[in-house]
Amino acid sequence: MNAESSATPEGAAEHARVPDALARAVLHALLESEEIGIALARSGDWSHVMTSATYERLVNGGAALGHAFDRSLPDVLTDAVAPRAMLDAIVETGRAERATEVLERPEVVGGSIPIHVAFTFLRVRRVTPEADGVLVLAQDVSAQVHARRIGELFVALANDMTAARDEVATIRSSVQRASSALDADTASIFLLSPDNRRLHGALIGWDWMRTSFVADLEHWPNVARAISEDRPSYITASTARLAEEVWFERRGISAAICAPMSAHGRVVGVLFFDYFAPSAPSVDLTLAKSVADQCALLVERAEIHTGGRASRGDSAGRG
Repeated sequence: MNAESSATPEGAAEHARVPDALARAVLHALLESEEIGIALARSGDWSHVMTSATYERLVNGGAALGHAFDRSLPDVLTDAVAPRAMLDAIVETGRAERATEVLERPEVVGGSIPIHVAFTFLRVRRVTPEADGVLVLAQDVSAQVHARRIGELFVALANDMTAARDEVATIRSSVQRASSALDADTASIFLLSPDNRRLHGALIGWDWMRTSFVADLEHWPNVARAISEDRPSYITASTARLAEEVWFERRGISAAICAPMSAHGRVVGVLFFDYFAPSAPSVDLTLAKSVADQCALLVERAEIHTGGRASRGDSAGRG
């Protein structure tokens, strides 16, 4: 086939023709893929006439087959992800489209853990004898979204550190950004006493802060170990000990990231990220530690630990 003939639609179709056995092998590989979900949707009513197990898991938890997009996937049919007008145009023009936005939905197992799904749509001829349709490719891009958010977070943190504003406001902003990137439900800061034996809640200004709370590290062994080693720790309800276990049960926490706040070789406190779901979606200890150390520098700058702009009393969220 010459270049001129391959540039025509007929030439492209001839060039793309493959043996039936090879086509079946490719389709089988896609159906079995655990990375990419596929589905066929019939034009007109846009019902799913075929779905793979991965597609069902990613977009609807197992109830898309036989149902229309707007019935089984109401969040997908939005102007940002996959409006009907776009699907109709794909069938009419034959031009593939990639959704400009990703779908964010709760993970079926875990309840509040969000996953992010990217979609690509391609026209398929004769999905049924009466209608053409669209091949839908769905891919879990949660890791990429998380990586992008972390990149954006560090840029924002750098801007926060250089901004000419109140240190407490900067700490609050930094922790809130990190909580979002780590998909944490709550966060709180505790400052270490001068004798390194107790943690005191720091008044940072979050709405969920509670009354003054003091934690004796003797009864918080996992936290004490993290501080002594200056190393972040991921504590679950099953690994919590003594007062930690009581705290988890009382507050309904299933897991927590404990990140020591260290500045100039000295731990000044601990930053906690708490999770209510059975497992944390984004256990990035390196990120948590980076934010904690930045907060430590700001704590020193504001002299919070010596009674400056924020005190160890009147707050904390762990009491």
